Amino acid sequence: MRAAILEEFGRPIVVEEVELLPPAPDGVIVRTGASAFCITDCTNQRGDLGKKLPTVLGHAGMGVVEEVGPLVTRTKVGDRVIVPGTPECRQCYWCVHGRPDQCAHLVVGQPQIATRAGGEPLTSSGGGGTYAELMRVRESWVFPVETDLPDVELGLLGCGVTSGMGAVFNAARVEPGSSVAVLGCGHLGLWMIQAARVAGAAQIIAVEERADRRTLAGELGATDLVDPADGDTIEQVQALTEGRGADYALEAAGPATSTELALLLARRAGLVVLTGLQSLDATVTYSQFELALRGRDVRSCQNGRCVMSRDIPRFIDMMERGVVDAEPIITALYPLEQINDALANSGARKDLTGVIVP
Repeated sequence: MRAAILEEFGRPIVVEEVELLPPAPDGVIVRTGASAFCITDCTNQRGDLGKKLPTVLGHAGMGVVEEVGPLVTRTKVGDRVIVPGTPECRQCYWCVHGRPDQCAHLVVGQPQIATRAGGEPLTSSGGGGTYAELMRVRESWVFPVETDLPDVELGLLGCGVTSGMGAVFNAARVEPGSSVAVLGCGHLGLWMIQAARVAGAAQIIAVEERADRRTLAGELGATDLVDPADGDTIEQVQALTEGRGADYALEAAGPATSTELALLLARRAGLVVLTGLQSLDATVTYSQFELALRGRDVRSCQNGRCVMSRDIPRFIDMMERGVVDAEPIITALYPLEQINDALANSGARKDLTGVIVP
């Protein structure tokens, strides 16, 4: 099969033929249909997230099952499936206690999936290795679906859709009539805005420096558009909320400074949801007074705190009914050979979502 391989940090990704290993006893081989290129992989390509090389990036996608191991029970050959950024083994401490977003399979490292021409082992990053013609994954990463939605839209489900909409429905649990501030209106923030609209938020404040993204945020449901260049962002959000700040502040920008800012966009006794990651060694600094005494609830949010077996069908239903719309968030389609174009355009914020279609 052909795979896109990161073999040196800071250098272009290479595409080459590799020899895929057979499925593990509890493993599945999936032919990739589509995989959204995530801004996280710009960070991976720079070496800021500690990946071991060489590896195939891509942590969420979709496809069709081609082969299964003898212990597989949850899917079969021919199934159309989502391979999300988060597994669900249903047996570990976190799955049993209702938090499969922290499933033990999520932290097992980078499994070998193939062998390069010279015999060098090749791993997958994030459990998926979706920037390839085939994915070799554990059954816990595979979720069969029954839908007529196109591959390209389903390719967004395992990361952007689940992370953004899950942040609203699972982590924040936004209530009707409330105010929501979304910090950053890339693909993740735009899914948050759509979900906040579906949840019945009366006021959705989009905070974004790029004019084109602010405009699209308004088209997808934001009631107020804030440009940080127009003045102090905190003061602008407070002015829109009778001086209080938002009931919910959702961070979807990435830099550590955005994590710090999100806290202060929420009102006293408000709720803050954090999703961004700048690098493994990035740190944030909070005012102890604001953090300890202002009554805010601060929640971290790995992939929307989703229960994939529950939330993927739920979000597909919303997409099928047109309640939320993927089309405006899909910027471009890239064959595997153009993955460095997807990397460059994502890093330069030219793409909202580039989709790899091997």
